[in-house]
Amino acid sequence: MPPYLPQELIDEAIDYLWNDVKALTACALASQSCLPSARTHLFHDQTLLGAKSCSRFEAFLESSPDVIRYIRTLSISEPTSSAYAQEWVNRVPILVARLQRLATLELVGLHYVSLQRCSKQTLAAFGKLEKLVFADVYFDHFLDLNTLLASAHNVTNALFYRVGWGNPSPAYEEFPSPAPLHLKRLVVDSWASSVILRQWLLPCAELAREVNLRTLMVRWRERDSMDVLNSLFRVCGSALEHLYVELPTTKEDSQEVPSLYHNTRLRILEIDGLVLPGCVQWTSALLQELRSTQLEKLAISLLVLRNDVLAAFEWGKLDAVLAQSEFKDVALVINVNRALHPHNDPDELRSAVRGYLPLAVRRGKLTIRCS
Repeated sequence: MPPYLPQELIDEAIDYLWNDVKALTACALASQSCLPSARTHLFHDQTLLGAKSCSRFEAFLESSPDVIRYIRTLSISEPTSSAYAQEWVNRVPILVARLQRLATLELVGLHYVSLQRCSKQTLAAFGKLEKLVFADVYFDHFLDLNTLLASAHNVTNALFYRVGWGNPSPAYEEFPSPAPLHLKRLVVDSWASSVILRQWLLPCAELAREVNLRTLMVRWRERDSMDVLNSLFRVCGSALEHLYVELPTTKEDSQEVPSLYHNTRLRILEIDGLVLPGCVQWTSALLQELRSTQLEKLAISLLVLRNDVLAAFEWGKLDAVLAQSEFKDVALVINVNRALHPHNDPDELRSAVRGYLPLAVRRGKLTIRCS
């Protein structure tokens, strides 16, 4: 009787080969018992680069429909630079509908994507997605993006990097009705318009009693739309645990300041994008409203043009906030980019920062990193 290995051990052994295509291919050909596990890794991620790649992929699915159930991530991009709509992109929703177990859709470098030709049944297939990534994607209208997001109502992970649209939405078209969100992680890059939040996310968030958004990464450049950012912080409420925020480098006196008043369970706060000399009021406002009793780490990253401008930051306020009893165990990390200036001596800089933060030094929770 030939030796027998439990299927669980075979699957675990093949899992170690997850990124070795040659080895996985050999396993798939070696034995029927190895085939499902090998296919799980071989076909998990699929990337389409342009029209020809899309046609080959469609033909492959026609000839081998049994591999469809293994495809979990689909990344679609157009490598050629073009300001015009690519006809093949209109086939993307049908592909999404065909891949029954698809969980992640990544759209990269697509221009003027239109969903006007999609049936409601096809769009409904976006409801199975768990993760959406947009990078350098330009839709025909904002209505197209809103329709896609409304259809992908079960997404828990949404990333927006440079998203836009070319034309105003048609006045005769109705926007989809808001639906409750299931987001747990959201990334909003500086090139993603606040309109996305104002017209899609916030109306949807207002429907739910609570939003379970736990991780938020936002690079905000729209000074005139700070109310949108504050509304985002507010709807996140006590569910938000990890916040990375990069704020504008300038401020006018009349502008609204950001507030973390509602984020009472924040565990990690990372503030980036500060330039000295420059505007520091945004950071001071965030620290002033900090109410979380579960904060474990506060990281502040600065670009320092010269050592003598360090005093421009409101170190005293930072030290005073963290001196409060509820923040006594918070680890403070100061990341300083020295801007390659010859007079920016790192040891001198560290010494200066320690001098500005005597209470943090006394607590032994201060880390200073220079780059």
